[in-house]
Amino acid sequence: MPPNDQIFMGTAIVLSCAAGLYHHRWFLEHTRKGQRLVHRFGDSGGAWVLRGLLIFGIVLGGLLAMGVIHPVQWD
Repeated sequence: MPPNDQIFMGTAIVLSCAAGLYHHRWFLEHTRKGQRLVHRFGDSGGAWVLRGLLIFGIVLGGLLAMGVIHPVQWD
């Protein structure tokens, strides 16, 4: 079983990315980085790039919370 702080961080990452995925249109319309994505990839392309990044974050956060991947340990 992974440490509690690792479970917390993985869960926080999953929830943050899921909230971003739910509100991706707002992000694309109201932030500079979202507008930069739309400018570079177009409306639908920018949305797909953002969705892909957020889904990637959900997967990595889930793997972190489950203990499949481990954070860097600075001992």
